Amino acid sequence: MDTTIRKYIKTDKDVCIESFKSNVPKYFAEEEIKDFENFLMRIEKEDNKTHFYVIVYDEKIIGCGGFGDKDNNEIISLAWGLIHKDYHKKGFGKKLLSHRIEEIKRLKPGVPIIIDTTQYSCGFFEKYGFFTTKITNDYYTIGMHRYDMTYRF
Repeated sequence: MDTTIRKYIKTDKDVCIESFKSNVPKYFAEEEIKDFENFLMRIEKEDNKTHFYVIVYDEKIIGCGGFGDKDNNEIISLAWGLIHKDYHKKGFGKKLLSHRIEEIKRLKPGVPIIIDTTQYSCGFFEKYGFFTTKITNDYYTIGMHRYDMTYRF
């Protein structure tokens, strides 16, 4: 079975939303579905600062994720990285994260990389060199805390 990562295109939207929803409520709050949909609409229209990708396995999109300098401050934020729940724990998240980090290093060498995530995903990022800089309780919804993390070069 072949795995590829390619740039997101407009026709990927519905399957990316389906993958997102498969991770609610464990990894994302219900309220974030609309935020994710709005994000996809923004990058489809005018946002050329955001690099967004899909991961394809066996000719099926199983996840997505990207990065960008959303605040124009030379700090790169990882954006909406996720794998459909049916494909968790199979190495696809690692492939997608590694691809994004390599692209950031290629395009913006030495620029800091940050992410905000939950207590349910922070351990995944720690395995790949991120460390927690701040925790905000009940940020996304009650019981879902925000972990601000930075990549360790």
